[in-house]
Amino acid sequence: MLYEKFIRLVEDHAEKLTKLWVEEVQNNPSTRGYRKINDALLEKRVYDVYKRLGRWLLNEDITFKETAEHYMKLGSERAHEGIQLSEVIYAIVISRLVLWNYVINQGIVNSIFEHHQALEFLQRVTTYFDKAIYFISIGYENSSKADQEKIKKSDFIEKSVNAVTKWIIKDVK
Repeated sequence: MLYEKFIRLVEDHAEKLTKLWVEEVQNNPSTRGYRKINDALLEKRVYDVYKRLGRWLLNEDITFKETAEHYMKLGSERAHEGIQLSEVIYAIVISRLVLWNYVINQGIVNSIFEHHQALEFLQRVTTYFDKAIYFISIGYENSSKADQEKIKKSDFIEKSVNAVTKWIIKDVK
């Protein structure tokens, strides 16, 4: 199935995608804050994004709870690094765009049926990144230690994951 080819393509070429993303983020005027972070650390960070996407696409994190917690932490870390929220969000958008452009440029979509499958894949990828952006924003906004502890002690993450999932699913139909 073509969908599985897309997933394998992402997994097999994560290093290439990582390098493309780092180059774009380092040179893009909308992500200036990332220029102060060395390439090796940036590569590690975006490689993790692509790995988590692959796991989610393979239904290894069905509830998105683990991934939501990760992205909330990522948002908090970026706030402490002094990177603007708009730059963090745009860096995530760039990771989706790099991925999609890479998939399309590989020439594995050759028919109407495959194009339809590619759009389904893009829809799932977009859903993943939409959720990631939401949880990054929460983490960024609640970057103080007190806020983080309050969130951990409540069922906020579970409620948020459920609400975002219902909202995204409703909009897809």
